[in-house]
Amino acid sequence: MTRTVAGLGLLLAAMLGRSPGALAMNITVDGDRVVMSGNVGGDECGRLKSILRQSSVRIVLLERSHGGNAEAGYCVGALIRAHGLDTVIRGFCNSSCSRMWLGGISRTLDGKNARVGLHGNYRSHILDSGSPARLQAWIPKYAPGVNRALMAQWTQLPTNRDMMYFYNDRAELCENGKCIPLPAWNAVNAGLATR
Repeated sequence: MTRTVAGLGLLLAAMLGRSPGALAMNITVDGDRVVMSGNVGGDECGRLKSILRQSSVRIVLLERSHGGNAEAGYCVGALIRAHGLDTVIRGFCNSSCSRMWLGGISRTLDGKNARVGLHGNYRSHILDSGSPARLQAWIPKYAPGVNRALMAQWTQLPTNRDMMYFYNDRAELCENGKCIPLPAWNAVNAGLATR
């Protein structure tokens, strides 16, 4: 018992001792692409600005991100749009990562199981009361063809565990640990992906 408590104490100390940068996305340059993967820690916008000053980038590839810091998502999305870049998702890009993806001029999903996951902004896992209005004003600026009824639904999901997912060929709503298909919807006809 004492060893278990000591081990948990060391684990907690190690987690609390991490620097904020240790939680940030991994960002690399690969030719004319910037690859951003992992959770959104908060410093991604400044890091991407620095890369864009030094490199000739055309595409931002987003992969394996559960999201994270909402403000960083908005900032990176706006930065991507200001630079006229395209965005691609490989794997999954959820929550604040979806704001980054929506910044792309051309927005695509790479592969059958690539998906974008959308929901509101949350504080302590509960929907922030100002979040739906903010998102419902912001998203159409970047994806003017977005289906407003679907957007109203995903921006008001009550907890950050709930998500509406869009793929190239399907969509689903996941709430309370259960996912149901959204017949006839996909990333393109919902007005999110451009092709």
